[in-house]
Amino acid sequence: MQSRPLGGALRKIKLSVFGLTTVAALLNFVTFDPSGSSAQDAGCFMVTSSGKYLDLTGLCKKNPPVKRIVKPKPVAVIAKANPSRQFSSNFPVSSNNLIAFLQVIRYAEGTASSDGYRIQYTGAKFSSYGDHPRRVICGGIRGRQVCSSAAGAYQFLETTWDDVAGAIGANDFSPDSQDRGAIELIRRAKALEDVEAGRIEEAIAKVAPVWASFPRYRGDYNGYYRQSVVSMEELLNEFSSKLSSLGGNSTQLVSNPNSRYIRMERGG
Repeated sequence: MQSRPLGGALRKIKLSVFGLTTVAALLNFVTFDPSGSSAQDAGCFMVTSSGKYLDLTGLCKKNPPVKRIVKPKPVAVIAKANPSRQFSSNFPVSSNNLIAFLQVIRYAEGTASSDGYRIQYTGAKFSSYGDHPRRVICGGIRGRQVCSSAAGAYQFLETTWDDVAGAIGANDFSPDSQDRGAIELIRRAKALEDVEAGRIEEAIAKVAPVWASFPRYRGDYNGYYRQSVVSMEELLNEFSSKLSSLGGNSTQLVSNPNSRYIRMERGG
């Protein structure tokens, strides 16, 4: 007869005793429910392999299930535009150079008249400064029909104005808002410092993609959009004239011989 280790037998006895103790403890909270009705009503039960129901209500009361706390998702807060906020280009037009340059833009765009702030593409006029007129008008340019929503002293397209108005905090299309909007476009073209420093030829070239009536360099008569432009010489003369009328000195008009815009004309 083969002998078995005594230690293994003792471990089995200990496990059996532990199992009986555990079952006895559970039976204090578990009752058999043949029909399963009370167990299901209690909402805390299990079904054995033989199909019998065990009512676990007592056990659930002793160890209630941990409720998962679902944190509410944070609500995104959309910042609203504040018209009173001071923006980078929201400043008074105090520089004579800048005032003269704005007048040159109006001269080139055909809006230099007293009612220029109300002029739309083709010369039509709108009545209210409450907002951009948001009206598309069609007209002929060099034998082809062109439709545009350009309006105001600086001929803002509707989409351009919406972008600029948000940047400067404008809530109307008044002359003051239009001036500040034009300054914002000059700043975006990186031409504002050139205007202030009197490098007007460079400034004109930089804003040529913004205002179609501006040339890119001396001798350019088609501009950025392949349409008629005012010559560089004429615009420089107009700037000098406007600056003189403002009490400025025409010597503020600076020529930079190393400008890449001048080299374009020379084929460099």
